Amino acid sequence: MISNPQPVILLFGNDTTLSYLFGRFAERSGYRLIVNSENLSSGEIEAVNPATIIFPSTELLEKTQALVMELVRLEAPIIVCSSVADEARARELGADFCLLHPITYDGFQDALASATATKRT
Repeated sequence: MISNPQPVILLFGNDTTLSYLFGRFAERSGYRLIVNSENLSSGEIEAVNPATIIFPSTELLEKTQALVMELVRLEAPIIVCSSVADEARARELGADFCLLHPITYDGFQDALASATATKRT
């Protein structure tokens, strides 16, 4: 049996362009991207065992607050894509780290390195 040792990044939403971009970034960084466009339950997300979870917007993070509160028990940090103006709000909503617009590979790498270097407490 062959297992896939690559750590997983779980991306919420169904934006195909953003999924493609993050898929390329993840691949280049040695990660595997899984897109949660099917509204996985917290148990299903736990089974995926993501290294980190990314929300593409503060609005989606706010809309899924019930699930975000369930995800607090996981060690996977939450990254949200936001503007500098929305960074404080994103953190209030449960984001551990922000990937600021415009989204670049270097910004992705910085957010990913910060997120995976620390465990959620």
